[in-house]
Formats: sequence, structure tokens, C-alpha cells
Amino acid sequence: MNPSTETDPSIADFVLITEIAESRPLAEPIFQRKYRCSAPPSDFGFNVFALIRTAEGAWRPASYITWSAFEGARLIAGACTDGELLRALPAEQRQRLDQAGGLMLQTVRYGEAKLEQAGSLASFGYCGDARSWSILEQCGYRRLDHEYLIVRWNRQLPEDQRRELIGKVEALGVF
Repeated sequence: MNPSTETDPSIADFVLITEIAESRPLAEPIFQRKYRCSAPPSDFGFNVFALIRTAEGAWRPASYITWSAFEGARLIAGACTDGELLRALPAEQRQRLDQAGGLMLQTVRYGEAKLEQAGSLASFGYCGDARSWSILEQCGYRRLDHEYLIVRWNRQLPEDQRRELIGKVEALGVF
């Protein structure tokens, strides 16, 4: 699995995948609609957005994911997309987005490529949603011996170190 920071060329004319440090003001409206709660603070983690260029030429946040640091690894959380914004896109752009795998696929690939380059040992997540799982699996995540816990290994670790790290993540409970 070689994730890439390159946006799929078929959507690059209207989609920009990027990190934004001051994430909360942009993530808050999407997070509120999706989860009915506040977005994580900007300093919570590594924040990746998919921005959509509107017909007027403005960039609007359409998708958001954050990864928090933990024991040399990362915990992926908060994935959400602005469905209203996507439904307002022209049909031709929606079709191209679908053919490119959607915004979550693009943002996870970008984020994982950056984290891998930065030396992250692994990314862990909790996933019980079939649609999210189908995307995360394409990005290299694998199920563990836990109902919802998943992992994407970025480094080759001895088995005992893997088990120790998995145990620490399991001990966190839902994150």
C-alpha cells in the first residue's frame, strides 16, 4: 500500500486536499451536522480537509478527518463530510467524485501518506460503519481481534511490540 498526497487528477480542478492547523472553525459546521457535537479543538491532532471550489470560485470545507498522536502511532477520528455541499455540486462533478472513490478516500490517503512520511508507527481506528470500512480497507487498514478496532501499520514492528501497542490502544476504549 503506497498512499499518496496527490489528489486524484480527475477531480483536482475542483477538489483540494490539505492540512489545516486551525481546523475547528472549518470543521465545526460539518461536525455539528454529522455528530451533533463540537469538533475537536484545533490542537487535538493532525487535521486534513477536502475543500471544494464552488461555482463562484470560493473554497469550502467539504470533508474533515483528524488523527491524534498516541505512543508513536495515530488514532483516526472525526471523519465527516458535508453532504449538503456535495448534493449542491453539478451532476458531472458528483459523478467524477464517485468515480474517484469519494472525499473520504482522498482525505484518508493524503493523511496516511503524510503520517507515514513523518514516521508514524501505525494508525488505529474504531469502525462499525460498513461504508467507512470499505474506504479504510482500501487505504490499508485491517481488522483486529476486536469488534471495531482496526489498524494500518506504517512500520515493520516485531510481533511483541505490535501486541503491546494494540493492547495500549484497546485499553483506551472508544476514542
